[in-house]
Amino acid sequence: MNTKTRQSSFAWLGTLFLTMLFFGSAHAQEANPYMGGPVTLVEAPNGAVINAKVLSTLPRVIYLKKTVEKIADGVWSIGGYSIANCTVIEAPDGLIVYDTGDYAEEGQHLREAIESKISKRPIKAIIYSHSHYALGGGAMVDDPASVTVLGHRELNETVEKNLEGGGLTGPIPEIGPVLSARAAVQFSNFLPSEGPDATLAAKLKFKEPAFLPVTRPVKDGEIVDVAGLKLQFFTKYISDDYSVTVWIPEKKVVLNNFFWPGTPNLYSLRGAAYRDPQEWINGLRALRDLQPEYLLNTHAVAVVGAERVHQTLTNYMDLIALTYDQSLRGILKGLGPDELRHFIYKPKHLTEPAYNEELYGETPWFAPAIFYYGLGWYDRDPTKLYQLPPAESSRRLVELIGGSDKVVAAARAAYDRKEYAWAAQLVRHVYLIEPENPEARKVMTDALRKLGQISISSIGRSFTLSEARALESKEKIPRIVPPKPEMIARTPELFVNYYRVRIDPRKSEEIDKVVAFDFGAKTVALHVRRGVAEYIDNPDAYYREADIVLSLDGSAWADLYLNRASFAGEVEAGKVRVTKGSAREAGEILATFDSFASI
Repeated sequence: MNTKTRQSSFAWLGTLFLTMLFFGSAHAQEANPYMGGPVTLVEAPNGAVINAKVLSTLPRVIYLKKTVEKIADGVWSIGGYSIANCTVIEAPDGLIVYDTGDYAEEGQHLREAIESKISKRPIKAIIYSHSHYALGGGAMVDDPASVTVLGHRELNETVEKNLEGGGLTGPIPEIGPVLSARAAVQFSNFLPSEGPDATLAAKLKFKEPAFLPVTRPVKDGEIVDVAGLKLQFFTKYISDDYSVTVWIPEKKVVLNNFFWPGTPNLYSLRGAAYRDPQEWINGLRALRDLQPEYLLNTHAVAVVGAERVHQTLTNYMDLIALTYDQSLRGILKGLGPDELRHFIYKPKHLTEPAYNEELYGETPWFAPAIFYYGLGWYDRDPTKLYQLPPAESSRRLVELIGGSDKVVAAARAAYDRKEYAWAAQLVRHVYLIEPENPEARKVMTDALRKLGQISISSIGRSFTLSEARALESKEKIPRIVPPKPEMIARTPELFVNYYRVRIDPRKSEEIDKVVAFDFGAKTVALHVRRGVAEYIDNPDAYYREADIVLSLDGSAWADLYLNRASFAGEVEAGKVRVTKGSAREAGEILATFDSFASI
C-alpha cells in the first residue's frame, strides 16, 4: 500500500470514529422508542393501537371531522371532506373555491357543504393550489364554461400525465405503476377502518375524476380581478408540486401549500421527484413577508393572528433549514446516507410545536434523499462497490451466526427487549432466504406491527402495518398498479413508448425487427434490436421498411399492454390485423416483453 492510499484509508477510519461519536450525541437527545425507549400506546376511538402523541397532537393541526369554519370575514375553511382542505371566499360577484378534492365524489360532497353551510351563490372561480387536489371541480359546478379556473401554467400537463400514468407518475413516467402502488400503501389503503391496525389518516382513493383544466394560468406576482376581488398570485416556488399561493390584500388572508400539519415531507416514501428544501423555505418566506393575519393551508388548520402566523412560519422554516443544513454538514464530515439518519439534532424549541411533530414523514428519511440527490448512491465505503446480492449476503451471515433457528431466536429476544427495529432488521436475513419460514414471518410481523404502533407518522404506520398484514395474508399488496385501460386507449402511442422498458434482453438477444403499430390517426414503431426496443415516434422511413405492421385501435392495444388478452386471441377476434409480416413472428416478438403478471 503506498503512502497516498494509506492516508486515504486512515481518513476513512477517522470518519468512522467521528460517526460513532455523532451516533452517541444524536441518540442522547432522546431515547429511541423503536429500540426500547419509553413510549405510551393507547387505543383510539376506532380501536387503533397508536402512539399517544398522535391522539394529543392531531386535533391541533388537522380537521379530524367534517368541519366548515369561518376564519375571516367572507372566508371559510372546509376540512374533513377530503384528504385536503377546501377554502371558500365570498367575492362581490360570487364564490371563489381554492382546491376541489381528489375526485368527483369529493367535489360533490364539498359542493353540498358549501350550499348548505356557507352560501348558495354560484361558484365563479376555482383556484388550484397544485395538481394533487384538482380533480373534483367538475362536480362542484353545473356549467364549467361559466367558471374561471386559475392555476399554475404547468398544472394541466401535470394532471394529464398523472391520469395517463394511472395515478402518480413522478419524474420517470414509465415507472408510474410502481409509484401508484406505493402511494396506495402510503395513504393507508391496506389498513382497516377499525381495529388495532386501523388508520387515523385519510385514505387516497383512485376514483372517477372530474377535472376542470386551468383556463387562466397565472404568473408570479400577478394581480388579477377574480369575481370582483383583487387577488395576487405567487408561483415561483415549489413544495411537493408546482404551487400557487394566493394573497388577498383586502382581507390579509393568504392561501398556500407550503405550511403542512407536521414536519414537511422533504422525501416521500412512495417515491417522488427531489423536493428541494431551499425552494420550500423560499415559499414559506414569501408567505411570511406578506405579513398575513390569516394563514389558510391545503392540509393544516388555519393559523390566525399576525404575530402567531409570523412565529409559526419562522419556526417551520427553521425546521426545514436545520434538516437541510445539518444534512449537508454531515456530508461534509464524511457521513453516508445511513449515518445521516442518526445525525440530525433538533433543538427543543423546534420539536415542541404541534405543527413540527413528525406526523406525516420522519426526519431520518429526509437526509438520505438529500445525500443521494447531491452525491448519488456511493458513500465512499469501498466495500459497497462489489457487494453480494442481498439474499446471498443473508445466507452467508445466517450460516456464520449458526443457522436460521439461532437468528430467529436472537430476533425474538430483541423483540422481547422492545428492540423492535433491531428485531426486524435481524430476522430479515432469515426471511430473505426462507420467506416461508413460519417463525421468521411471525417475528417480522410482530416487530413491524410494534414499529407501526409506536410511529407517530402516518406514513411510517401505513407502511409497517400494511406489510405486517401482508405477512399474515390479511392483505395482498401489489407491486404495481397498472394504468387504466381507457387511459391507454386514449393515447396508445404513449404506452407503446412505455412498453419498451418491459423487454427481456435474454429472450430478444437474437431479434432485430421493426414492429409498427398503426392506430389510424398515428403510426409508431418499436425497433426490437438484440435486447433493446427503440421507440420511433415518426416512423415514416421505418414504416415502409417495417418487418411487421399491426393495425389496431387503442382499446385493443390496452388489452395487449395490460395482458388482458393474448395476441393470438386478438388476431383471431379481428381486433388486431397483421397487414405486413406474419402473425406468428409478431406474437413471438411480443412474447419477449414482460407481462404485468410477471413483473
